[in-house]
Amino acid sequence: MNIMQKVTSIFIVLIAAAGMSGCNGGTQPGKVGPRGYEQTRRVITFGDAMPMSQWNDPCVIKQGDRYVMFLTSNIAGKWKNVLPFRAESMDGIHWEIDTRPLLSLGKRGSFDSKKVETPSVVHFKGRYHMYYTGVGDKGLRGPLAIGHAISEDGIKWERASDVPVLKPTGNPGRDWNGYHVAEPAAVVFNNRVYLYFHASGARKNGKKPSNKSVIGLAISDDGHHFGRPVQVLEQGPRYSSDAPERYAGYSTPSALVVGTRLHLFYDVIATRPRWTQVALHHAVSSDGIKWKEDPEPFLKREDLSWTRSEVRAPTALYENGRFRVWFAGHDRKNLLASGIGLIEVSLPE
Repeated sequence: MNIMQKVTSIFIVLIAAAGMSGCNGGTQPGKVGPRGYEQTRRVITFGDAMPMSQWNDPCVIKQGDRYVMFLTSNIAGKWKNVLPFRAESMDGIHWEIDTRPLLSLGKRGSFDSKKVETPSVVHFKGRYHMYYTGVGDKGLRGPLAIGHAISEDGIKWERASDVPVLKPTGNPGRDWNGYHVAEPAAVVFNNRVYLYFHASGARKNGKKPSNKSVIGLAISDDGHHFGRPVQVLEQGPRYSSDAPERYAGYSTPSALVVGTRLHLFYDVIATRPRWTQVALHHAVSSDGIKWKEDPEPFLKREDLSWTRSEVRAPTALYENGRFRVWFAGHDRKNLLASGIGLIEVSLPE
């Protein structure tokens, strides 16, 4: 989820004067992070396909021999309104973005009246299901919930309901999912939809940071109705809330089945000097509930010049013995360089 909510008029003028770049899949070679990697590319850049578009929230699936990315952008330069779009590629690097939004904003007063973002798409029982974050009239300061849309072909979508499939309890002081339920990550596992998501509530005993962000899970047999959600992953000792960065936890997960195991990709939230997603991490599970985290992140924001402010929203496919992970990021000092990247990396299977 993009926390950039406003840009000054001076900066907008500078962007318009500089012009926009295409989806050229430029390569930034070298080594990065504790694992290293073969190469990383920024595959979609600020302003591609639509003027003033800040692309974010990738979700990549395969349809036949084509890669399909569901992604989001602000609309017509309006930073407070976000909608989902669709892009296609033959190689996962060079993308053609369809500039027609897949869904419209919800009605005034609805849970998704301001933003429809972080789409997660799976094919289940003959239909495509999109789960998304709905942001209502109060914006990110208000409660967030998860909506649901369906499609026969993955191109034309309609809402399955005007009410969310998952929402917060409304009691953040008591419940781990009391304030926000958002950023869904759907995967088909054991012939059911496992829907992972970011949830937040108050940290116990008044500790700082006051917000605690965790990964939850709800399971459905039909893709529409979900059982009681449970918390499955919280920040480990690598990201202590007592660290100088004051880590708040995890957000923006995505899930992938490889063989008989589930893989979870997510970003890490720090709150000092400001609330920011600072690293991408990976965990693996045999049952989807108990997770083993890697000891270190596979990508940090400082590893790339264009993610110096934030790196977030990983989504992965497993091909030829490696994970291909698409992700979003930006540099506050140069939003022209923001966009969506691709890293190929070896991680525990």
